[in-house]
Amino acid sequence: MTGPDAAPLALVTGAAGGIGGGVARMLRDRGHRIIAVDLDEAAAARAAAALGPGTIPVAADLRRREEVAALAARIREEWSLDMLVCNAGVIAPGEVADADPATLHDQLDVMLGAPIQLIAAAAPGMRDRGAGAILATVSMGGILPLPGSATYSAAKAGLRAFLTALDAELDGSGVRVAGVYPSGVDTAMLRFEARHGGSVLNFVGDVFTVDQVVAAYERALDGRALEVYLPWSDSLLSRLVVFTPARMKRLLPFFERLGRRGHAKYLARIDALEAAER
Repeated sequence: MTGPDAAPLALVTGAAGGIGGGVARMLRDRGHRIIAVDLDEAAAARAAAALGPGTIPVAADLRRREEVAALAARIREEWSLDMLVCNAGVIAPGEVADADPATLHDQLDVMLGAPIQLIAAAAPGMRDRGAGAILATVSMGGILPLPGSATYSAAKAGLRAFLTALDAELDGSGVRVAGVYPSGVDTAMLRFEARHGGSVLNFVGDVFTVDQVVAAYERALDGRALEVYLPWSDSLLSRLVVFTPARMKRLLPFFERLGRRGHAKYLARIDALEAAER
């Protein structure tokens, strides 16, 4: 078979967003046909229009388990995926004691429950063919817990554990498993966090661009590492801090001071950029 239908299929969740859109464009440029999944039909269509002809738009609200189940069924029955990128994310900043129970469920469903179900749907076909790749946007928040975004951290930490176990299960099968771990990335979600009480620990280090995260995804595809960090130095510090979790509270004031400075710089930066765009 020749033509676009013969191209390897890559499904990307959150494809209308900054990171998802960037990763989808990179995969398209590497010869993949993209299944662009996002929250609703308008967002999926927007992603498909940006990616061009041949893209398959799919609406799926990953907060809704019945929609996740329907998407997983299509993965099992309709598509022979060469790659699955679990990227969609959601956050509701605030302390757990003040949280709306529905927002706690939403974060866990979108960033942990849905990826597990979609990966479980895609893995058998990849394993049987002896080829494929399962990638996910995990976040440094899955290593260093973020007070003020505890449920987000829990979802990402769970996803990290799941990918680690999955990699062991698929060892020798020919299926590539990797997580990408950026710290703060300049996306609409981070801008929302910056202005609505998100954790200042997001701003301890540099805030990265979507292009830098896409480059990390390329390293994940072309390399052999289970975890690809952006930046590696932040990952080392984060892993050292949580090696003994009880010490985190003692170190927290130091990191928060750094984060508040970075937060102020980031707010000034995005305010200037958005003023220039108006």
